[in-house]
Amino acid sequence: MSAHETKVADQIAATLQAYGGQFAVGIPGNDVLETIRACTDRDIRFVLAKSEPSAAFIADAIWQVTERPVALIPALGPGLANAISGLAGALMERTALLVLTGEVATGQADIYTHQVFDHVALAKPVVKYAADLNGARAAQQTAKALDVALAYPAGPAMLNIPADVNRQAAKPVAIPTPPKRPRVGLAAGEAERLLAMIEQAARPLVLIGRGALIGGVPAALQHFVEAHKVPFFASYKAKGTVSDKHPLSLGAIGLSPVVDAVNLRQVEAADLLVLVGFDPIELRDAWLDAWPASQAVISLDWGPLDHRVFPAGEEAFGDLPTLLAQLTPALPQTKPGLIEAVAIHRAELAEIIRPRNPAGAISPAGLFKAVSDRITPDWLLTVDVGAHRILASHVVDCIVPGQMLQSNGLCCMGYAVPAAIGAQLARPDKTVVALVGDGCMLMSLGDLALAAELDLPLVVVVLNDDALSLIKLKQSKMQMAPQAVDFRSPRFADIARGMGGEGVRVDSLAAFEAAFERAVASRRFTVIDAVVDPAEYLEQM
Repeated sequence: MSAHETKVADQIAATLQAYGGQFAVGIPGNDVLETIRACTDRDIRFVLAKSEPSAAFIADAIWQVTERPVALIPALGPGLANAISGLAGALMERTALLVLTGEVATGQADIYTHQVFDHVALAKPVVKYAADLNGARAAQQTAKALDVALAYPAGPAMLNIPADVNRQAAKPVAIPTPPKRPRVGLAAGEAERLLAMIEQAARPLVLIGRGALIGGVPAALQHFVEAHKVPFFASYKAKGTVSDKHPLSLGAIGLSPVVDAVNLRQVEAADLLVLVGFDPIELRDAWLDAWPASQAVISLDWGPLDHRVFPAGEEAFGDLPTLLAQLTPALPQTKPGLIEAVAIHRAELAEIIRPRNPAGAISPAGLFKAVSDRITPDWLLTVDVGAHRILASHVVDCIVPGQMLQSNGLCCMGYAVPAAIGAQLARPDKTVVALVGDGCMLMSLGDLALAAELDLPLVVVVLNDDALSLIKLKQSKMQMAPQAVDFRSPRFADIARGMGGEGVRVDSLAAFEAAFERAVASRRFTVIDAVVDPAEYLEQM
């Protein structure tokens, strides 16, 4: 077979490219080298990660900011095993990944044992589709996997590819392209009926979720909200779908018991709930049965989510921008007292999340407010998992859709720095800031090396308090003594310098603000090691 003949791997890469794929991420083994070669030949950029979970998080962020599927390429055996947390994250974060894992050659199957286990059986619980590749129909099966991955809600799909099959000559075929689907809306009578329900409600409330970020929904949703003059909450991942600074914004919902106790009063007071792409996978258990079955609810989404977390009421599925346009009145409505109620609610929340004034360290809320005060529409933020993320989701105002990336379905630690790498690769013109706790940073040290190696102008802010503060907080509220939560953090600024970046350690808000402004302006990879006092978390969550 000549070097110019098309191989099975080429058909896989060509199909990914036809679906808009521009990136592949992973760590090679000899069984996936042909896959990487084929992607590179198709100008699909391969990013060499430092660990398989981080590779999945890089891919997740690329999907979140581009809505284009990304290939995750783990080698056989330990490569795929290491990637499982990333696959579970992609499933629960609704991320379209095409997982192209290597497998032993067919001539060795069921006999050779080194590094060998059942890849498909391992992956099936955490992907939407997993199967061994049929080499005779590689392009067709790749298109099937991508169709499954992209179908709402999105998620990972895996093809398990024996190394010898990948190298085989492929018969010429037409490369499949994504299916074309019409923009489906409501029948005229149903649209009129649901619009009348919204117009007749005295105190309607909109709940915005992850599904509202995709497919051009934000502009239609802002028009809907402003025409009806209806207040809204957003889930953590949906922050900024309509600006957090909008006068009708009630803030974020999801994980803080203290904040949600206030938020749920607004839900109880509403006489109509309008759910827009509102996926309960982001919510803690206080949202189980959050309203009675008698509550008037209209659920608008791309398709069913098949949950029973709370009553979904009247469900309308289709093209979300079309649905919202059909339910937007021609003339703006007036809802007396709602703007004033929003202001009162926001003042109550502001008191909860206000910065305190610790001695010799930085208030986490003060740090996040300093970031929020400087944010512009061309910024992207990533946050990791823990107390800092919950507080950041309430303090930082997102002003454009998808501005804050986070793991809020699986809530997997070690997300923020690799996600920042993915976001910066996909959007090199943006300012990308990662907000990460020290425990999470210790899981991502290799990613600092990758950021420096790729010369990415990331700003990484480490909130350093020498503890797993969220778990410590929960122990306190359970009247337990702290156990297995305290540790000694290294000097992260020194580590950053050792990896070729800039690093600075700060222990006052003024020093942080100065260092942060310098880092953003420099367009150089910088780690700010910020010594924070976690005491205020107890009152905020």
